[in-house]
Amino acid sequence: MKTFFLDIFIITILASCNKKDNHEPETRICPAINRNAVPVVVIAAFQNKYPSDSVDTWFRKDSIGYCAYFIQNDSVEKLAEFSNTGSFIQENIDYDNDGDFEDSASLSTHKITGCACEIPE
Repeated sequence: MKTFFLDIFIITILASCNKKDNHEPETRICPAINRNAVPVVVIAAFQNKYPSDSVDTWFRKDSIGYCAYFIQNDSVEKLAEFSNTGSFIQENIDYDNDGDFEDSASLSTHKITGCACEIPE
């Protein structure tokens, strides 16, 4: 009988080690959307902040707002996030073109609010 309980104990320990860490939220990818689906006020805010750039891909970031993916100076990939009312939220930059975007203070962006904008290849 002791062997039976020991076996159950070991199986329980092993099963709990294989469980997914429930403390990290699952990252969902924000859907890419057509420019026509982006509010005029958000497009205007982008154009005001980045007058010489154009958006390659717009993303809908849940109910939070919109992300604009663009390439600045033909080499620097950027994501700019705006609220639904056109307020600038943050800019993320891929400094070394490795697909790992960092905020404008060069800090890796691990805090994800809502879905994550994934850059098209």
